[in-house]
Amino acid sequence: MLPAIKTANAPARRNRQYEKRLASILKAASHVIARDGFEGASVRDVAARAKINLSGIYYYFTNKDEMLYALQHHTFSTLHDTLEQRLQSCETNEARLRAVVDNHFEFFVENMDDLKVCVHEMESLSGKYYREVLNVRRKYYRLVRQVVAENLDGRRHDADMAALFLYGSLNWVYTWYDADKNSDISKLSDQLLKIYLNGIKVS
Repeated sequence: MLPAIKTANAPARRNRQYEKRLASILKAASHVIARDGFEGASVRDVAARAKINLSGIYYYFTNKDEMLYALQHHTFSTLHDTLEQRLQSCETNEARLRAVVDNHFEFFVENMDDLKVCVHEMESLSGKYYREVLNVRRKYYRLVRQVVAENLDGRRHDADMAALFLYGSLNWVYTWYDADKNSDISKLSDQLLKIYLNGIKVS
């Protein structure tokens, strides 16, 4: 179920049909915005992609900005909540770091358009929408940073810098990922963690 995002047209009680249609619209919006950019995307194009008439779109969203807000808020809320669940079953610091990488990879391999939109269109939001997405984005980052800091084990490294390096590596996966060549997500996680924890220099 999508989080209860406070859009202007959201009903007080959301049933299964509403949730299903909302998810379909957000998936369509993600594709159109990733393809055309936020400025180039239109509500009409989203409606066509979602196979819903234009007036139907406005039952869910008042404008394109609200659509982008809902998409980004849902993405970062999902990343945070699923990672929090995964971490509960991890017994070592390295396993927790592995959970961060797996969680991010697995979500975005299935939702590549969402990743592209979140990387490129954060600044397209403004006002309350921007602040709310920034808050949930920071909440997710703080959880990632906490796990990274646990793996520094007292060594003299900046936890923020180390977390940002990892965050950046994960966020730009859409620029090179090829499902035909990189079908095994577990192997990708192994390679990234090996480089991240041990570096690339041969000892």
